[in-house]
Amino acid sequence: MPEVQTLMTGLAFGESPRWRHGRLWLSDWVAHEVIALDPEGRSEVVVRVPFPSIPMCIDFLPDGRLLIVSPSDGRLMRREPDGSLVAHADLSGVSDRGFNEIVVDGRGNTYLNGAGFNLMTGEEFAPGIVALLTPDGSARQVADGIAFPNGMAVTPDNSTLIVADSYGRELTAFSNRR
Repeated sequence: MPEVQTLMTGLAFGESPRWRHGRLWLSDWVAHEVIALDPEGRSEVVVRVPFPSIPMCIDFLPDGRLLIVSPSDGRLMRREPDGSLVAHADLSGVSDRGFNEIVVDGRGNTYLNGAGFNLMTGEEFAPGIVALLTPDGSARQVADGIAFPNGMAVTPDNSTLIVADSYGRELTAFSNRR
C-alpha cells in the first residue's frame, strides 16, 4: 500500500472536492475560499467569496466556468474567465431553504439539492428536495421527500442522477433521459 502523504494543511472546513485538469478543487467554508491543489501540494486560492455568502459546494459548467452554491442567500454564483464572480441564477423561487449540493451534467443541466429544515438551528425535521436549473435559465423542483439530500453524481452518459440521502442511509437513482 502506498504511503499516505499530506498535501495541504490549514483548511478550516474543506468540502466539495472535484478533480479537474490535474488539480483537486475544493471549498473552504470558513475561509470563504475555493482552492485548487495540484498533486505536489501547490495550492492556489482561485476565488474568495464575499461574506455573508459561503462557497458551500462547487462544480463546473461544460465550458469550464466554475459554479458556486451559496446557501445563505439562494444564489448560484459563477466565476467568469476574468476571475469575477457574477450571479448565475436566483433560486429563491424554487426553495426558501437554499441549496447545499450541486452537480452539473455534460449537457449543462445543473442539479441542486437542499434539506427541508435548518439543521444548525435545531428546526424540526422536514424532507428535502432536488431542483434542476437548465442551460436556458429555467429552474424547477424535480424531486422531493428525500430525508437529507447530500452528495450527488451524474453517470457519464448523463442518463442517471444519483442522490445520497444522509438521513435515509441510501442512494436514490433518478432517470435523466432529457
